[in-house]
Amino acid sequence: MAHWFDLGDVAVVPLIEDDRLLIDPGEFFPGLEPDLADWYAREPWFDRAAEKLVFVIQSFLVCSADEVLVVDACVGAGKDRQRPEFDQLPDRWRQQFLATGLREADVDAVVFTHLHTDHVGAATAQREPVFPHAPHFVVEEEFRYWSSEAGGAAMRRTGDYLADSVLPIEQAGQLRFVAPDAVVGRHAELVPAAGHTPGNVCVRVRGSAGTVLLAGDTMHHGVQIRHPELSTRYCVEPGAAARVRGALLDEAAGSGAVFVPTHFPVPSAGRVRRGQAGYDFEFAADLVRTGQFRYREWLGSLVTLGRRGSAPVAARSQWPDRG
Repeated sequence: MAHWFDLGDVAVVPLIEDDRLLIDPGEFFPGLEPDLADWYAREPWFDRAAEKLVFVIQSFLVCSADEVLVVDACVGAGKDRQRPEFDQLPDRWRQQFLATGLREADVDAVVFTHLHTDHVGAATAQREPVFPHAPHFVVEEEFRYWSSEAGGAAMRRTGDYLADSVLPIEQAGQLRFVAPDAVVGRHAELVPAAGHTPGNVCVRVRGSAGTVLLAGDTMHHGVQIRHPELSTRYCVEPGAAARVRGALLDEAAGSGAVFVPTHFPVPSAGRVRRGQAGYDFEFAADLVRTGQFRYREWLGSLVTLGRRGSAPVAARSQWPDRG
């Protein structure tokens, strides 16, 4: 289902590479036995026939009248990867990107929430940056970790995606280190979330009609909403990841804020409520618009509806260096 999130003068557009990746519960959560009576163990979260968790692989465009950001870049096409579902993929991501009417040269900046294989791949093709004019923002601690011996050891299970999907960006002079709370665009700012990885961040996006938190991998599946203490086996610092997740859920439950975890089932955006057995998750149908997003048509609708020109997150002078 093609869809996007309407924040008034800002649109957040999912680019979905895989809308139903089935994962054995024990791979991410060793020892987990899903409670089949609970909501997270039903569709769309859990495939009962296969007895597997349902994940989505996606990234996001953040579009306004004067800026286009890419937040994360999925697995990418034609990459050698250890996981069969990631190995030598067709270019689904680029097809979805081009369907918006945008072209690579239209992208003003790329934001990496972290440097895992399913968040960076489409930013390069044949070891060349895809977005010719865009700085690529990442927290320095993140890059240093994955460039270290410990990071290299962790990549043995995935294939060396740093070499084919991140280092070419650095070598082209397009990688920019930013603080974990940096303002990265007219409507976007980072939120520190270290734990899953050392430089992990979320991205808060503000529009004239709403705000969403692109929550990245602070949580992978609905079971972690019900059980915030449960971190994945791939978290570098599981305790820190659990604390970050608990804080985000507590804040979201109190404020009614919408957040969008990257791997949650479509449409992914939702609100957290406190229930008798813990937190519950409700999809945010009020923000979802169905159908193919087309950038220039959407710009025309802003003029018609008088939506252009909400207050930015920060003045342009506060954005990271893009030169």
